[in-house]
This record gives sequence, structure tokens and C-alpha cells, in this order.
Amino acid sequence: MEMEQRMDRVEKRLDATLKIVQTGMKMLVKMERENSEFRRETREAIHALIESQMRTDATVSALSTQVAELGTQVKALGIKIDRLVDGWIGGNGSGRGRR
Repeated sequence: MEMEQRMDRVEKRLDATLKIVQTGMKMLVKMERENSEFRRETREAIHALIESQMRTDATVSALSTQVAELGTQVKALGIKIDRLVDGWIGGNGSGRGRR
């Protein structure tokens, strides 16, 4: 009889251990699923940031080109204005040069 009681206790402990292992496995599966989802979302966010940075770089490059072109146009306009003013000052018969 004592042997049956011991076997019953051993079986109950084994059943309890089995339930703990099963619960642990379920938790591991759930954690792996959540971890996989997190990695996917992180990858998507990183790719979105990379694409955004690439668009920003392209915009900055285009704006830089436009600023350089505007600088050239402003310089040319300044030269034309200087020539025009020099023409007015030198060509009005006053004999005075540009100050």
C-alpha cells in the first residue's frame, strides 16, 4: 500500500511537472511570436527612416543646386547693375566718376 501511495505522489508530481513544462513551452512560443513581431516592426521602421533620409538628402541636394544657381544669377545681376550705374555716372556729362 505504501508503494501505491508513493507511486501516486510520483505520478502527481510528474503531472504537475508536465503542466509546468507545457505552460513554459506556451510562454516560449508566445514570446518568440512577440519577438518576431517586434523585429519585423523594427525593420519596417528602420527602412522607413532610411527612405525618409534618402528623400531628405535628395531634397537638400536639389536645393543646394538651386542656391548655387541663384548665387550665380545674383552675381551676374550685380555686375549688370554696376555697369548700369557706372554708365549713368560716367555718361551724364558731369565728368565725375563713380564714388
